[in-house]
Amino acid sequence: MKFVYQSFLILFALAGCSQTNTFVDSRREAGQTYKVGQSTPDKVAICYRFWEKEQKKIMELAVNECAKTGRRPVFSHKEKFNCRLFIPNTVFFDCVK
Repeated sequence: MKFVYQSFLILFALAGCSQTNTFVDSRREAGQTYKVGQSTPDKVAICYRFWEKEQKKIMELAVNECAKTGRRPVFSHKEKFNCRLFIPNTVFFDCVK
């Protein structure tokens, strides 16, 4: 039983490590055209682990997403514990001209 418990913990930890560190939350349901993620064309939501370590990547993603509509990102706000278990934080940017 102890081996099963340890195996479960190891798999759980590895699952957390396999997730990408920073990503745009624009998820879709399988087979659907609408998004269930927090991002919209006017507001970009980026999930991240640690603000200090990921700040450059976050800005790069925000610039790329807003550039798709010919705009630039402006910081809106941050929220904690509203994304994924191992990537819990979200930063929001408004896309403006």
